[in-house]
Amino acid sequence: MTSTSRSVLAVAAHADDEVLGAGGTLAAHVHAGDHVHLLVLSASATSRQGEDHDQVRAHRAACVEKAAALYDAQVQIADFPDNAFDTAPRLGITQTVEAAVSRFKPQILYTHSTADLSLDHRITAEAVAAATRPQPGSTVATVLAWEVRSATEWGTGGPFRPTWFQPLTDQDLAVKEQALEVYASEMRPWPHTRSVRAVLAAARVRGAQVGHEAAEAFEVVRHTVLTPA
Repeated sequence: MTSTSRSVLAVAAHADDEVLGAGGTLAAHVHAGDHVHLLVLSASATSRQGEDHDQVRAHRAACVEKAAALYDAQVQIADFPDNAFDTAPRLGITQTVEAAVSRFKPQILYTHSTADLSLDHRITAEAVAAATRPQPGSTVATVLAWEVRSATEWGTGGPFRPTWFQPLTDQDLAVKEQALEVYASEMRPWPHTRSVRAVLAAARVRGAQVGHEAAEAFEVVRHTVLTPA
């Protein structure tokens, strides 16, 4: 890592959330020379009856690795139960995030919003908040919460209010679309909000909101202004 490059960590509840929420932004980081890392807390299939857990987990884990390769990202995959994070010890989830923060030493961390409908997403957001509480020597200066189509817009815990926008180039969007195609089995046909077309359209709308061709939007959980030494 050069003196000007940054370490970036995306903490996703499920395989594909990282691309839905920040796939273009992670590409922008790579294009800027930053180093991207990924923690996925669940690749399991416990919420889908009749599916072979091991087979589905292997498929989803392979998708994570393939998508991460587009960002040249280091990956860590945990095995918390899909759609049942509330049945797992909360401390275990927090400690998993803490271990990833300790391993990757990110300056910027992306994760879920507490506004999401998904309980797994909200628990992930809370675990990240606990794992990144400012401490002396902490590397994490910025924590941003992304939106996930078909989850964030239907949340009942409060509206998603983005105040941080990352403009995306056509190159960034192309990487996001490639990564979404890796997760084709998790996507839905148009006009579902989780379709590739809808996700890319949302990026265009977010871009128009800030005067750019495309963008991804985030809530600021915390941003520490660092002064020169």
